[in-house]
Amino acid sequence: MIAPTFDQVAPADLEVSCDNIPPMAVLTATDACGPVTVISNEQITPGDCPNRYTITRTWDVTDANGNAAPTQTQTITVVDNAGPILTSTVELKLQVNCASIPDAPQPVFEDNCSGVVTVAFEETQTEVVNNQYSITRTWIATDACGLATTHVQTITVQDTTAPTFVETLPTNATVECSAVP
Repeated sequence: MIAPTFDQVAPADLEVSCDNIPPMAVLTATDACGPVTVISNEQITPGDCPNRYTITRTWDVTDANGNAAPTQTQTITVVDNAGPILTSTVELKLQVNCASIPDAPQPVFEDNCSGVVTVAFEETQTEVVNNQYSITRTWIATDACGLATTHVQTITVQDTTAPTFVETLPTNATVECSAVP
C-alpha cells in the first residue's frame, strides 16, 4: 500500500501579465508496483475584468491499487496592468498654414491582452488671435479592463500666406482730372 510519488514538484505560484502565461508543466510520477499516469487539470476563475483571472493547475496520480499521492497545485494570478499602446504614427506637434490643416488621422491602438480597444476622440480649438490658433486632438484608448492610454496631437495654425486679389486689377493710366474713373 505504497502510494506513487511525483518525480518533480509543481512549479511555484506566479503572478504574470496576461500575455506571459507559461504553458502547463508536465509532471511525471513513479510507483513501486508499475506504471502510473499523471492527470493534469486547469481551472480558470474569473476576476474583476476579462483579462484578470486566476488559473489553478493541479496534478494527480493514482496507482492501480487506488493509492494516490497528494495533489500538486500551482496558482497563477493573471493581471492586466498595461493600457493599450499606439502602434501607428501620429505626430505630436504640427505647425501648418491655415489652408493646410490635415484631417484627423485614425490612430491604431493595440492591447497586450485582448483585441478589444475602444477609442474616444475629441478635438478642441483655441480662440483666433493675430491669425493664429491651435487645435488639440485627443484620443483616449481604453481596453477591456478599463485601462486607458491618452495620445494628444497639438496643431499650431498660422496665417503665413499674404492675401491676393481675385479680380483683374486696373492698369496705370494718365487721365484728365475730370476723367478719373
